[in-house]
Amino acid sequence: MKKRLLCLVFILFLTFFAMPIYADEPTPPPLPWYKDLGSGLVFHYRPEYDNYNINSFSQGTPTEFKAQGYPRTGLYQDGVLLYVVTEPIFGSLYFSNDGMSFLEVEWWVPASGDPSVATNDREPIWPAVRFFDQGKLEHYFEVFDLVSNQRSLAFSVSHVQWDYQHERYHNRESDTLQVTTRDGAIITFDISTGTIIDIRNEKNKMFWIVILLIVIAISASVLTFVKYRHSKIKGMCSSKK
Repeated sequence: MKKRLLCLVFILFLTFFAMPIYADEPTPPPLPWYKDLGSGLVFHYRPEYDNYNINSFSQGTPTEFKAQGYPRTGLYQDGVLLYVVTEPIFGSLYFSNDGMSFLEVEWWVPASGDPSVATNDREPIWPAVRFFDQGKLEHYFEVFDLVSNQRSLAFSVSHVQWDYQHERYHNRESDTLQVTTRDGAIITFDISTGTIIDIRNEKNKMFWIVILLIVIAISASVLTFVKYRHSKIKGMCSSKK
């Protein structure tokens, strides 16, 4: 009986005291990561050093991180820091061959406005693509710079999706990145300069191909009908003779 009572008290303690204490713990920052670019080039991302208030967590202060040899967010070659990135990073990164520039592509972009209204009444409030050169933000493209048909955008309660993440293609030989927007445009970026070098719309191409096939089919039907009528009239004239 005493064992059962102790078990019940222990369960109640976990339910009403231990769990709330655990739930009130601050959410830890994103884990650091690195990307090996080859030739001794390594990009380190250290959000707990650069982009967060470390004093609110238990890991230590930025000074303590530096003393422990934690690298800053940036590009290193054989352990030597080449440049630092001070802007917060939220999207996927695509680097040039020399690693000195990169594109950051955001899949879900924060959006303002009431999600219950029409999509064209809402505004994305974060760039879709940002270009960094030697760690510095040089320029960016907003969602409406890349997507002409706003009603093709997919909205959640707080964000908007503008491209198909699984249809991105990083061509390392040409140093380009190809993305496909939700309205069917295939946009090619030069990663070394951050410029758009080509835009194609496969949906429009397919639309005109379908229209052309329909026109050909209608024309063929009209010609067949005309030939049939002509042969029928010719037959009627022959029978009268």
